[in-house]
Amino acid sequence: MNILAVIPARHASSRFPGKPLALVAGVPMIQRVYTRVQDAQACQKVVVATDDERIAEAVRNFGGEVVMTSDRCPNGTVRCHEAAEQLEANGEEFQAVLNIQGDEPFVHPEQIEQLADMLRNPDAAVVTLAKSMPADPEIESPHRVKVVRNMSGRALMFSRSPLPHGDGPWLQHVGLYGFTRSALEALVQLSPTPLEQREKLEQLRWLDHGWRIDVGTTPHLTPSVDTPDDLAAIEALIDAGKLGA
Repeated sequence: MNILAVIPARHASSRFPGKPLALVAGVPMIQRVYTRVQDAQACQKVVVATDDERIAEAVRNFGGEVVMTSDRCPNGTVRCHEAAEQLEANGEEFQAVLNIQGDEPFVHPEQIEQLADMLRNPDAAVVTLAKSMPADPEIESPHRVKVVRNMSGRALMFSRSPLPHGDGPWLQHVGLYGFTRSALEALVQLSPTPLEQREKLEQLRWLDHGWRIDVGTTPHLTPSVDTPDDLAAIEALIDAGKLGA
């Protein structure tokens, strides 16, 4: 399976402008993500998809590959699709696409490999990951998306609220996706849904339209960065020796 890994990155984040270029222990966040995806060696090509020349320049400076996409992309999925189309227009072919969020500076290579393995299932269309989450104050954070699976490991619901009700543990969604190429082509054609707009979670659009999302579990701590406070918390984890710098 020829797999393309796309790291969508935009500069104009409302909660954290310039986030992909923020330094994490002295290294730009986008560089950390790119390097870890390459280290997995599960994808035949890795690119950053952006509409911002500042991000593109930073990626080129560390030797990464960039695809310039439209500033009208409404979300990362559409940006991934646009990047794949551009590469395919130049003669490249892909059977699957991974969407690796640019705010996951400690994405683990094993997680990339796991997504690639899940996509090799003949029935796969959309795959993602989740990690067990203890009952601590983070469970109430709307920035920590929770997922509920059925007995077959397929997503029933994603929410910013602590679901399901009752004693934990919960499953925290990890911001990584894998799509077969045909699934990605279909997903970008779907119309928004009320539940998606209420939770502000694009994956709910896919569920609402009847798409199956397989959710694997991962043991790896991969804190994402949504706000400057998240970045400060990651720096504290690095200082405490709980994350490799």
